Amino acid sequence: MGRRCCRWAIRLGFAAIALAMVYAWALATPEIGPATTIPLTPASSKNAAEGSEQAPLWSFGFVGDTQLGEGIVDKIFAKMQAAQVEFVLHLGDIVDNAEIDEQWDYVLEQAARCKLKLMPVVGNHDRMLAYGDRGEIRFRQFFPELPETFYRFSHRGVGFLMLNSERSLAPWTQQGRFIDWQLEQHPHTAVVCLHRPVFTCGHRDIGNQFLRRVWLHGRLAGTEAALVLSGHHHYYDRTKPLDGITYVTSGGSSHKLYGEETPDDRTALFKAGENHYGLAGVFSDRLDIRILDVDGKEFDRFTVQLAGQDAKRDTLAHRGASKR
Repeated sequence: MGRRCCRWAIRLGFAAIALAMVYAWALATPEIGPATTIPLTPASSKNAAEGSEQAPLWSFGFVGDTQLGEGIVDKIFAKMQAAQVEFVLHLGDIVDNAEIDEQWDYVLEQAARCKLKLMPVVGNHDRMLAYGDRGEIRFRQFFPELPETFYRFSHRGVGFLMLNSERSLAPWTQQGRFIDWQLEQHPHTAVVCLHRPVFTCGHRDIGNQFLRRVWLHGRLAGTEAALVLSGHHHYYDRTKPLDGITYVTSGGSSHKLYGEETPDDRTALFKAGENHYGLAGVFSDRLDIRILDVDGKEFDRFTVQLAGQDAKRDTLAHRGASKR
């Protein structure tokens, strides 16, 4: 009798594991929608700065991996200043070595010179590894206004969820509970940022990519999240809408660029070997997003739809990790 019960327990255990694996695979295997590429704007166009015949209500920029970006970062920030962005989402790896003050000073001084407000996420190079931190030390020093290394903010009616991919996203963790609470309390959150990609055709860090697909994409699917931005891989990669969400990998501000990868069935556009940045024009119903090289030449343009947003409302408010 005891042996029979033991065998049944083992079988049930294996069945539970198999079901969990099937469920995880389903979460990590999204429905692929049609690409939303729209025609590029000629550099000479009168409306190139707006990225549309209709002027946006306001705009923001994004940039990733400014590590080892001397001579590139200053050009990109100057272009963003000229575009009159209201802030810049930094997708992590601000520096190459978090312990070197001069590297932080360079990037932050360039941002200050161009009067840009940085809204950053933690990259793996932003950690003080000798102290075992996950980005907290330097973020407290250089971004004291932020409540944590993961946080939410809204600006003029559009919600942004900023995550720390150096910490776990699993639902039982501090950050996992924070994500669940924010998505419940702020269902109209439109843009999510983290350093390490969730979907990209590159296979670097592929095991953890799968976990991020389970723990993050599984939660975002079915919400009003429209765009997920990340860096870490030093190239440009945009997916087709995956369960309605467009994933962008933009690690384009370093001298250290990665080579070609093989696009897969999720890929809308891939480009290697090009320093770049992004500009997002905010309309009442959508984001029009343009990707440009350091000379301001546009090489990708696409749109994502906003649901439940009020992009005219003028607020910028942080929401920290107060809910655990």
